[in-house]
Amino acid sequence: MAQTADIFSTIGKKKGGEDSGGQKTVHSQTLVSLISQFGLTAVGFLSTIYFTRVVDPSVVGVYFLFFSYCALFLLFSESGIGEASVKLISEGKNRNEYYTASMTLRTVYLISCVAGLLLSAVIFPTSTVMETGIFWWIIAALFIDYFYNSRIYAAYADGKINVFQVSLFLNTAVRSLFQIGVVYLGYHSFGLEGGFFAGMIFAAVFAHRYNQLKLAAFSKENFKRVLMYAVLIFLVMSCYLIYQNIDVVFIGRYMTEADAGIYRIVYQFSMLGGLAATSVKAVLYPKFSAWNETKQFKNITEGLRGGTSISLMLAIPIFFSFLILGYDFISLFYGEAYISGVPALFILSFIQIVTVFLYLQSICLNAVSHPKYAFLSIAAGIAANILLNTLLIPVYGMEGAALATVIAMLLNSGLAYLLLKKVIPVRYNWKSILKMVIASLLMCAFLLGFKYVLPITNVIYLLAAFVAGGLFYGLIMFGADKTIRDEIAETAAMFGVKWPKRL
Repeated sequence: MAQTADIFSTIGKKKGGEDSGGQKTVHSQTLVSLISQFGLTAVGFLSTIYFTRVVDPSVVGVYFLFFSYCALFLLFSESGIGEASVKLISEGKNRNEYYTASMTLRTVYLISCVAGLLLSAVIFPTSTVMETGIFWWIIAALFIDYFYNSRIYAAYADGKINVFQVSLFLNTAVRSLFQIGVVYLGYHSFGLEGGFFAGMIFAAVFAHRYNQLKLAAFSKENFKRVLMYAVLIFLVMSCYLIYQNIDVVFIGRYMTEADAGIYRIVYQFSMLGGLAATSVKAVLYPKFSAWNETKQFKNITEGLRGGTSISLMLAIPIFFSFLILGYDFISLFYGEAYISGVPALFILSFIQIVTVFLYLQSICLNAVSHPKYAFLSIAAGIAANILLNTLLIPVYGMEGAALATVIAMLLNSGLAYLLLKKVIPVRYNWKSILKMVIASLLMCAFLLGFKYVLPITNVIYLLAAFVAGGLFYGLIMFGADKTIRDEIAETAAMFGVKWPKRL
């Protein structure tokens, strides 16, 4: 039986079969990455709860419109130039030359974006960006992002994955603390937008201390490779951010700013199910790229299989638990004003399962030097998402936006799977995935019984039900799948704890 632990069993082994120590490295990096993801999610989650209780939904909606527009404008900087620099620098050749070429491309992109925005302000003076007052905030974000993303991706490309993850956490933590403090003082709009900048600046200064890459003369070929990979990887890696933010833009266009804020809140909440996939991707992407250079394709196949299983181990039970506890979470955490977003939450939670396959298959195609294949799948997905948003949002509202996204992502993921199979063998641990589904269904029955015995009337009861359901799911998986027991034993060994692999 294919096993989740295979993600670690082949990592770092030399041709002779001996372990070179890479297994321990991936274990530690994955653990730090996952802890960081949970930490920044918790910080952002708590601050969002505070905003929904204190700030008017329309003000929150304007902030999330600003956030979504920034995400779209910064896509090429982050998911294009940033990921391209990780791909090329992690290969180990001409590292400083590729670093300098990527900084040059960032400069060209910054100038182009600012010029384009200033021109659009003249041509479209009554656009949503101008009328909501977020135009100059976006201009400022472009300049700050130039320093922020170049610093954190330099650390990532240089193999300092822990620095990269800590920087992301600091960005979220500082942003949230700034926002809470200034909003508390009564400056709601300035607090929300200003915190966006404060987090990036603090994280950039932190990451800069660990930068060991140097500026160096680069060739035309170096720049062309960075540009080619930046364009192609941008089209691939931008899918996650596009799917995450384009719905908000369309809802703001066809509905109201308050609806956009509600939708963004429930989308953010649903992303809890995708934390493991984000963590696994952060660790495996540069390793996939390095293995591709040394022709260790078996490692890539095993890494993709194991990484997918690990990611689904969280995404699947989160989806099922939200089906039972979704209304309780939204009403008790965010308030009655956000209840209208719960039906969309159910669909958005399922999206996190699809995201696991989409995200890991896409970064695998990028890492094995086939970004064109990834582009074909992403182009179909984005086109379908935009078309479906225009058709479904006017009729079904927020549920239409979520449905448009899930259909587009299923199309995107299916095409990526078919194209990836042309490059490397793709094998998933379907038996373990089936066990996760069965265990999640049993967990749902447990949660329904919990709610019947102890009605959820406050946050304490809600958290108790969620934790108890998670433990119930974990115990079932622990007993049903030897892989889980092995993985717990290997992770515990990192902390010097002896955990029996056999019951």
